[in-house]
Amino acid sequence: MNRRLLIFVAACVPGSSSTPFIHLLCMPTWTIISPCEKDYDHPMRMYIFRVMQTVYRMLDSSNEPSSVDEGKHIATLGYAMSQEKPGSPDLSSVVIHFRLSTQSVTQFVVTTSPLQFVDMARNICIPVPCDLAVSVIADIDEFVFARSTSFRELNNPGPVEECDLARRIWKQVQAKRYHRRLLQQEVIGDIIDIACLRTRSPRCSICDSNLIHCNSCQVASCESDNCPGSSEPPLTWCSRHEKEVLCFPCLEEWGCTGEIEKCPACKSWCCTRNMSSCNGHPIDIQLIPGLPGSKSVLPNLIVAYAKSERVHSPKRGCCMKCELPGWRNCNSTLCWSKTICPECASGGVACLCQEVWACDLCAEHSPGVVIRCPRCNRPFCSSCSYIDECQECHRAHLCYDCAEEESDVDDGVMMERPKFVASCGSCQAKVCDRCVSDSAFSCSGCSKRLCTSCRMSLCDDCRQWSGSDDEESETSGDTGALDV
Repeated sequence: MNRRLLIFVAACVPGSSSTPFIHLLCMPTWTIISPCEKDYDHPMRMYIFRVMQTVYRMLDSSNEPSSVDEGKHIATLGYAMSQEKPGSPDLSSVVIHFRLSTQSVTQFVVTTSPLQFVDMARNICIPVPCDLAVSVIADIDEFVFARSTSFRELNNPGPVEECDLARRIWKQVQAKRYHRRLLQQEVIGDIIDIACLRTRSPRCSICDSNLIHCNSCQVASCESDNCPGSSEPPLTWCSRHEKEVLCFPCLEEWGCTGEIEKCPACKSWCCTRNMSSCNGHPIDIQLIPGLPGSKSVLPNLIVAYAKSERVHSPKRGCCMKCELPGWRNCNSTLCWSKTICPECASGGVACLCQEVWACDLCAEHSPGVVIRCPRCNRPFCSSCSYIDECQECHRAHLCYDCAEEESDVDDGVMMERPKFVASCGSCQAKVCDRCVSDSAFSCSGCSKRLCTSCRMSLCDDCRQWSGSDDEESETSGDTGALDV
């Protein structure tokens, strides 16, 4: 992030008008954009990216970057100092270097004195467009001036430390800009004494409220909605996280890829991470044959979902407080999407008690989410009292309605019907005769028998961790059934 640039500065020796002397100044440069430093949130990152886009659009359009995190370019920011008289040197020019990540030398240079783009390979110079110079370049120049005159210089700061320092400095610059804007407002003289205006304060000079800053450009505004200072510029923040703040210009520029979005249901602003989203229904999920007498299963449902094509790209929903018509939540923890849009939810299944809903894929392939009667094929959930399912192999018994008509059941269905001979001493889940010997297990602290799921946690009675299957076989050798 930070390396040193050697700058020669000539000045005159006091008392002599003809003998110049040379100062060798060691000036810093900062890597703002590179494939290796995508996560460093330098306050000049988006400013430099806008300049980089313009430079490549004008001089090398085939390599114009599409996003700041594209990873194909390297941009560094530095400055030069001049000294015409004894004392502290002055900032003479800001210098920005651009090159492709595959190149070893600088391709383009941007200087502020003179204000121009330089193509190093073709040795040509072109003026900087006026709109870029007035807005973006001016902001970069002001930041570099503040950074070069900061007394909080770090000794060889790392990239994270340098970014933290840069953000603090740029936030101070924006606070000063805020107080200058107050001077330009006609109402300011009627509210406070201009002589008392605190240009360095992090609090509003009108109402003494805290200043809030856009997380992107750091522009400042008063946090009080009733203060005249809060109107310029307009900022908004997440309704659940007050520190997530963006100004409207950044919101318009970022669009749906920003950190804050407006909920289409309640129209309030909230963090993008708290907005629901449908990932798109998977296509062509391939099954493998299951064991005889059991359903086909996926060996790794999550991996299968991840590798599948989707019917659409991620589609935004609403905030956590709202519900959009037709949007559903699948009851399976292995589902391909936390929330599901109406288009993808059309084939979902609800159990008869209407307490559980699952998407079509999870209802079919995720064990225990939806239990179907082997005779009538009606869907039930684990909370329904009309059907029982083995906790281990997930074979289902007849639902109670079909069980009452047991004499009419086909012989094939009768042969596949599980016989429940035990239940877990903790969760009371049923275990069939096929699985009971494999599932028999004694808690290491007491004699309670536990099913596979419950033996992965603390025993409710003795509050000790259950042992392993190997410990079970090495102890008493008891293979008795679970507590019936």
